[in-house]
Amino acid sequence: MGTRRAERGVRGIPGGVRERGARPGGEGPDVPVLVVGAGPVGLSTGMFLAHWGVEALVIDKRDPMVTVPRASTTLRTLELFRAVGLGPATEREGWNGGEPVRWVFKDSGLGATRHHGGLPPRYAAWLANCTPVPVRRVLTHDQVQRLARAELTGRGGRARFGLRLVGLTAERDRVRARLVDVETGEEREITASYLIGADGAKSEVRRLLGIDMPDRAPIAHLNTAFFRADLGTAMEEWGTHLCFVRNDAVHATLMSKNGRDQWSSHLMGYPGKPAEGPAELTPDATVALLRAAIGDPAIPIQLHAVNAWEAATGLASAFRRGRVFLAGDAAHVQSSAGGLGMNTGIQDGHNLAWKLAAVLHGACAPGLLDTYEPERRAAAQASLAVSRGLHQGYQSLSGDPNALYDRLAVDYLRGMVCYGYPPHATEGELPDPLDDTVRLGHRFPHRWLNSPDGGRRSTLDLIGSRWTLFTAADGARWRATATAGPGPTPRVRELGDAPARELGLAGDAVLVRPDGFVAWRGTAGAGRSLRAALHAT
Repeated sequence: MGTRRAERGVRGIPGGVRERGARPGGEGPDVPVLVVGAGPVGLSTGMFLAHWGVEALVIDKRDPMVTVPRASTTLRTLELFRAVGLGPATEREGWNGGEPVRWVFKDSGLGATRHHGGLPPRYAAWLANCTPVPVRRVLTHDQVQRLARAELTGRGGRARFGLRLVGLTAERDRVRARLVDVETGEEREITASYLIGADGAKSEVRRLLGIDMPDRAPIAHLNTAFFRADLGTAMEEWGTHLCFVRNDAVHATLMSKNGRDQWSSHLMGYPGKPAEGPAELTPDATVALLRAAIGDPAIPIQLHAVNAWEAATGLASAFRRGRVFLAGDAAHVQSSAGGLGMNTGIQDGHNLAWKLAAVLHGACAPGLLDTYEPERRAAAQASLAVSRGLHQGYQSLSGDPNALYDRLAVDYLRGMVCYGYPPHATEGELPDPLDDTVRLGHRFPHRWLNSPDGGRRSTLDLIGSRWTLFTAADGARWRATATAGPGPTPRVRELGDAPARELGLAGDAVLVRPDGFVAWRGTAGAGRSLRAALHAT
């Protein structure tokens, strides 16, 4: 209680946090980066900034740590946490769910099974081997928040709750933000070099910037319940942590949130549900529907919350105005179908954090920030395609659900981990995600490599979160080239001939960004081209 109280209020801001290079006497910004919104996207963004040496202040008008488990992580999000040193923490704090896109369809959770559904075998096999992260590992959004907050504050960043943004002014060299303490009404202004709006679908930052979401389209009205119940060995019988239920009383999901007794349920249909608009449900009505979904009218249920909401998809007309950026639901909204929404937002923050750090530290020119919107818009479009397709498929599902997965497997892999960044990846030129070789504008592939100590390391671990130049051989010569001239200095890694051939490199060298995306490739003698690529970032 004392810790939480100490984090409230505007007193103590700026608290000595200054942009690198700021002049003394109060002329520099109060904080390098102000992040508005302390959900999983905002706290992760602050954590990534702290990892790259930027002290961020993350604020929220309420205490976001008091919550029930909602969204869950994907493999790509856990890769990013691993890249900043949180692999052991995700192993310790996470739990094992089902394989991605592995679901069971039943008359009720404890009743007869209709069929199992999942990715076609070739896609499931690829997914299980595309990453060093255990394929069934899961963290819920509240676990993400706790890990991110601890890492943020441990690295010198700050999280302050009970602060509401009421105004902002973006100037040429800083952003002025007006904050109000929601408890005392005290108001003051702070300045930041940059501001990130990670404050959700009803983003105040987006509103203050005058940015709309013109293509926002409702696709369903749902009630979502969060509850505790002991379903015994149901998950073991299902072979996964997500069950779809359809019977005369309810059409719903049952999704485990801890592998044991914590659950959520989307109540998608039931007798008497209004055709239009979100419909509120009483606690008693909710529990009755949950018991119908579970298949046991006597099972004890501890209901935590139930909400009525409108599932929608849409993209903001802009992700940036000057020194102010939008991330997560502030930039794009989507249905929970596919489970990519929170993850796409966390990946927004990761993309933006390393770029802001490079600019604030003087390693890269401010023009690098111009790549944020086109890159993350492309990723969000891939993610939204999955959400739309899966939701429409669920609503109209009849017969064998594998037909749905056959149609959507490629979209899921592209939306989750195989999305590409322009200008190298454009619509109409999308590669087969199963062609897991090095491609410009895409994530560098995972391969296990033998290490000197007799163990093995992933190529993604060799990158970590630094600029990396992979070569088949002759690392010393490439190292001399890579360190000559302006721009970031990459770490040089020799793969060896066999792994290089498997990745499709042959005699090429490949430059990988701190987020693991391929920025350049060239052959021997292309040193000038490499230096130009580094200087252009």
